[in-house]
Amino acid sequence: MRKLLLAVALSAALFSANSHAQTQPQPKAKPQSQPESEFPVPAGFESSYAEINGVRLHYVKGGSGPLAFLVHGFGQSWYEWHQLMPLLAKTHSVVAVDLPGLGQSAVPKSYVGQDISPILYGLAKQFSPDAPFDLVAHDIGIWNTYPMAVSHQKDIRKLIFMEAPIPDHRLYDFPAFTPEGESLVWHFSFFAAGNNLAETLVTGHERMFLEHFIKEHATNRAAFTDELLDLYGASYAKPHTLHASFEYYRALNETAARNKSLAKKKLSMPVLAIGGGGHGGMGQLEADQLGEYGTHVKGLVIPDCGHWLPEECAKPLNDAVLDFLTD
Repeated sequence: MRKLLLAVALSAALFSANSHAQTQPQPKAKPQSQPESEFPVPAGFESSYAEINGVRLHYVKGGSGPLAFLVHGFGQSWYEWHQLMPLLAKTHSVVAVDLPGLGQSAVPKSYVGQDISPILYGLAKQFSPDAPFDLVAHDIGIWNTYPMAVSHQKDIRKLIFMEAPIPDHRLYDFPAFTPEGESLVWHFSFFAAGNNLAETLVTGHERMFLEHFIKEHATNRAAFTDELLDLYGASYAKPHTLHASFEYYRALNETAARNKSLAKKKLSMPVLAIGGGGHGGMGQLEADQLGEYGTHVKGLVIPDCGHWLPEECAKPLNDAVLDFLTD
């Protein structure tokens, strides 16, 4: 029974340069022209590009102080952090990045977590070349930053992971169907199917698809206004973005397989593991899994909140992040 409960709860996450490649010196980012952002940029922040390891990344930056590096999840972009960013900018230099292939970032050659992670690490080190930085990741952002976190522990002061498991064997315990009907993990095999099946079926219906997907993993559905869903729908309607979003799932088996060797080393920095306590959220199981990967893990469950913590439950989520990073 516990195995089934774990599988169902972990499924709320919307859900590859090997470890040697991550240890290689990272080339400096090449700042490029200021782009017009797909999403409204908070006051005091700027939208920019940088090229890391041959991949043109889009990010939004503001504030001053030690670096806080924010990595979003599936179905979203850097914009999921827009309510947190101005608050965090009072004490930190904040960089919110679009994952490779998503938002306004260019597509990478590989979507395996251990290949994406050095790209993200290179951008973070551009803004914090000498001092450790804070890392905050949500959903598939965890898949693509765990390799960085475990391989470059001296560079990361504090770590916050929310609403996704580190990919491991537990992925294969997910139920395809539940007594309630639609499983929270129905999408895993669909997204991972070959021959671009998911893209072919979703193209032309991106807005409807995302609205259903987001709201079925949410407790506070009212947080996702028509205007917000229009923004996400338009972003994911770009053919290369829609394709990239599914490619992360097609690479997931390889990501999980490569994590086996990385997991031999425990995360030693302070870790905050946050789960949503409502429908679509992982609850305590976020901390339960991360407790196996780290030595200083603190768990937090935000009541009455689903998977999309930064938008569904901005106030308690922001308070928790600020308290942990400024303590």
